Amino acid sequence: MLLFTVIYVCFYAPIIAFLEAFTMDQLEFRKESYGRIRAWGSVSFILVVIFLGRAIDLFSIRLILLLILVGSLLQALGSLRMPRFDSADRSLIPQAGGYLLNRHVAIFLLCGFLMLVSHGTYYGFFSIHLENLGYSRTFIGLTWAVASMAEIIVMIKSEFVFKRFTLERVIVFSFAVAVLRWLILCIVHSPALVLLAQLLHAVTYGTFHMAGILYIDRLTNEKTKTIGQVANNAVQYGLGLMTGFFLNGFLYERTGSAVLFLVSAGIAATGGAIFWGYARFGRTR
Repeated sequence: MLLFTVIYVCFYAPIIAFLEAFTMDQLEFRKESYGRIRAWGSVSFILVVIFLGRAIDLFSIRLILLLILVGSLLQALGSLRMPRFDSADRSLIPQAGGYLLNRHVAIFLLCGFLMLVSHGTYYGFFSIHLENLGYSRTFIGLTWAVASMAEIIVMIKSEFVFKRFTLERVIVFSFAVAVLRWLILCIVHSPALVLLAQLLHAVTYGTFHMAGILYIDRLTNEKTKTIGQVANNAVQYGLGLMTGFFLNGFLYERTGSAVLFLVSAGIAATGGAIFWGYARFGRTR
């Protein structure tokens, strides 16, 4: 299973970065509306989760592998209809190396890494945490649905957000809300407050993800757009989440699930402070 998973991810992982760069190219002067396109991924996530839950109850969990195969084939066929671009310039490799050493890029990737490390608790242990508090699986499923719906709404309204606020302000605000969200989940047991914390997913994931894509796009030129999105995706959703999972798995048996959210709040606060300090003072030097 490990071998199959590694092979699958090696081919699947680059797709996201390619699509992010491709979408930025297609939007051209309407990049603030990126969220309206990205929202369809969240809609699909909700539909698939609802469908899979029912399908697994009726059939077998092995159905997931078949659906992954069918879905991947449909994606491959759909990709054949994407417009072609001119062949890449051979000078891309040295430019890509210089891009990754750029101070602006490195600072943002570090902060994005910390944001996703803090999300490791949420993605890995949120359901476990609620189950430990005595909540039903129905309520746990509802909390995930609320988060996804909040994410979709803010993505649809992305143009409204990014035409009124700078990317730097949106990113700093996302970090601040992440700290608040993790503290709420660490402290409270009330169902209403848990659902309120899930509404904040619109900011901690929705606005942060969109702002990150746009921020990286702003820091790149035509030849480094794809490598920029690859680096962003790899450092945040690859290395960041992996580190978050490992860290939380190590701490969980020693501290319990509530403390994990307190640690996540500290990590998010660190990332936000670094980015705010650099945006406020570092870029003028």
